[in-house]
Amino acid sequence: MGLRKIKVYHCFWIIALLVLILGFFTRDLANDTFDINIHDTYFIIAYNHTIVMVSLYYFLFGSCYWLLQKIVKKQLNRYLTLIHCIIFFGSFLAYWTVVFYSNLIAKKTLPTSENYELINQTLVVLFLFNVFIGLPIYLINLLIGVFSKNSTSR
Repeated sequence: MGLRKIKVYHCFWIIALLVLILGFFTRDLANDTFDINIHDTYFIIAYNHTIVMVSLYYFLFGSCYWLLQKIVKKQLNRYLTLIHCIIFFGSFLAYWTVVFYSNLIAKKTLPTSENYELINQTLVVLFLFNVFIGLPIYLINLLIGVFSKNSTSR
């Protein structure tokens, strides 16, 4: 399969599998959690739940792209699709870069809460960026694709 044959939905499905593989094999899942502090309330979420949810998130994006392109036979806006992919794949790479970098720092020195704060803050910022910028671009792209008169000729 050449690079021309790889579609957007393939990329999202590959990222979903990578999230599962990297998430389950790089952490101690029995003890790992991340907590979100909102004012005076802490939300503590198990790391394995986060892995499954993020993986489902990417899988559903890929499935929606597949559904529109293969089943409904609608053509999506190429530029909006590219922007959406860059945002979501970039956030995936940014998060794992921060995780591996903070793990390297933690191995050289004593693990501190600052390393975990960096990971948590990065995860929250990327989540907000995806929700408020990436998701509206995706929804606009889907609406344009569904209501446009163009259909794929394949």
